[in-house]
Amino acid sequence: MGRTLLLRGLLTLTLLACLMVTQPGCSLMVMAGKALMGDPKVPSLFRQRTGIDLIEDEKTVLIVSTTPEFLRLKNSAVDRDITEGVYRRFRRKEIKCISPSKVDSWLGRVGGFWEDPSEIAEEFETDYIIHFDLDSISYVEENSVGFYRGKAHGQVKVYAVREVGGKRGAFLIFEHEYKTAYPNHYPISADNMSQRAFAEKFTKRIADELARLFYDYRSTETVD
Repeated sequence: MGRTLLLRGLLTLTLLACLMVTQPGCSLMVMAGKALMGDPKVPSLFRQRTGIDLIEDEKTVLIVSTTPEFLRLKNSAVDRDITEGVYRRFRRKEIKCISPSKVDSWLGRVGGFWEDPSEIAEEFETDYIIHFDLDSISYVEENSVGFYRGKAHGQVKVYAVREVGGKRGAFLIFEHEYKTAYPNHYPISADNMSQRAFAEKFTKRIADELARLFYDYRSTETVD
């Protein structure tokens, strides 16, 4: 035990020195550090702000995504694709989640629209309602014909479902502005990929980033 602590102490000092001088060989030391000390998890933003761990606390969530009508006219499936993408990632992390098909069936019965999340709380047995409200999604690089760069913006809201006065209601406990761009550095040429393929790739990335707001992940885990 004493020898292990000594090795870790020496490695920590070496890593600090490495960061100070920023020599190319330092990347090897970082890899060695992860091998010895492990790859730490990044705590989810939701857990940081609320103290709620959806996995450990075994809470059930319901996901609903909304976009403006002009976005649905361009891509009628974007709401569903984001919801399904987050749902699949939640299932892999063993987060209990209401099936999107059940939510879709209810939306069909109410004409596809709802104004108050308490309407959802009355209909479904869930602990939290997660609402992804995206107001803009674009795929083409601005002022550059023939290049793709995805951009998205919106709000993420989480409502706790509680019973008050014999009725189930939804109460806001978390709100976060979501903003992303992909790729970060150079756009992708249309010669290398169709717009449909790029849109699918970007939508998967959005789903991955949104899902990571709710569970811890390894720093080395890559997004889609």
